[in-house]
Amino acid sequence: MTDAQSGFLLSPVRVLDLSTSIGAFCGKLLRDLGMDVIKIEPPSGDPLRAEPPFANAHLNREGSLRFAYLNAGKRSITLDLTRAEGRSLFLDLVQRSDIVIESYEPGHLNALELGYDILRERQPRLILASISGFGQTGPYAGYPVNDLVAGAMGGLLYICGDPGATPCMPPETQSYYYASIYAAYGIMLALWQRESRGVGAHIDTSLQASLALHEHVAFTYSTERRIIKRAGSQHQHNAPANLFPCKNGYISLFVTQNHWPIFLKVWEDHPPELDDPRWKSNAERRANAERINSLVSTFTSRYTKEELSDLLQKNGIPALPVNTSSDFLKDNHVRERGFFGSVTHPVIGSYLQPGAPYITNGKRPAPAAAPLLGQHNQEIYNSELGLSVDELDVLAAEQII
Repeated sequence: MTDAQSGFLLSPVRVLDLSTSIGAFCGKLLRDLGMDVIKIEPPSGDPLRAEPPFANAHLNREGSLRFAYLNAGKRSITLDLTRAEGRSLFLDLVQRSDIVIESYEPGHLNALELGYDILRERQPRLILASISGFGQTGPYAGYPVNDLVAGAMGGLLYICGDPGATPCMPPETQSYYYASIYAAYGIMLALWQRESRGVGAHIDTSLQASLALHEHVAFTYSTERRIIKRAGSQHQHNAPANLFPCKNGYISLFVTQNHWPIFLKVWEDHPPELDDPRWKSNAERRANAERINSLVSTFTSRYTKEELSDLLQKNGIPALPVNTSSDFLKDNHVRERGFFGSVTHPVIGSYLQPGAPYITNGKRPAPAAAPLLGQHNQEIYNSELGLSVDELDVLAAEQII
């Protein structure tokens, strides 16, 4: 681990990260908590290294920005787990570790003779976190999955998009991030249990179930037998509570019944019909959201998003610009809190790395660049496992590492 990382929260804890893109964010979260996360890649490299976007047209395994983000601060070693020698080295590492993260299809580790029972023989206190599409058991356990499939099966995709259109895929890979967060949460609970009971645990996390935990996906139907419909950016229960046009973009505005009279006061020349007491009701305004939104848009369009945000915030009304990524990077508040930190990568170059979204005792986890493929082979195999340089050369020649 880096000197800057040492001593931060959970720095004595070691993680072996076998995950694909599905679970890579889990390892990143644990690294930001201070854990020593060792990314174990096949000799050819994690397939994530081949995924775009690429930095500065570096179309090679060191130029993937997605890999750089999800593996920032981890250490990288290469190891072929399909070979007996590779599995033996992996078990030696397990003996010196606390946590293993994997996102293979269920049964893959067992087929390699590296299932949880075998790992636990080497390290009785080991915590294994498995992240998969539908969990380790059940009728769908073996189904191939990606983020689109997980979103569809978890119910989130159905409620995304405009009311008159087909369901819309949420941006990014939401199921991978949500499942990684819940896996990290389970790992933290297992660490706490281990301290009190001295035993490890197997965390089984499902992409499908992680997305279904949104309150409007499964809970509303399970309690009321009501299927939530697509509403675009319109809030389910309030209006005006939507994205509204401005001169230079959009503003996010959220007006409740408490804000409504203040909003009308700020909007001095609002249509007189809006003074009708019936509009004080959240339910009444939401039932007529299309009409309300159309009128409000004529007001918001007069301002830039910054001007209107300032005006409404001064009056206690929740309203802020819809930021582009450039807006967010330049935001004075974001800069003042030190969310971005400068890092240097030998291929990508110098850039600003997003930090963890929390500060502990005034300190944010130190940013770091992603490792090169096998960058820490010598550091771990020679210095920690005691292999000689000659032994390492033989393993490399035979493509075991």
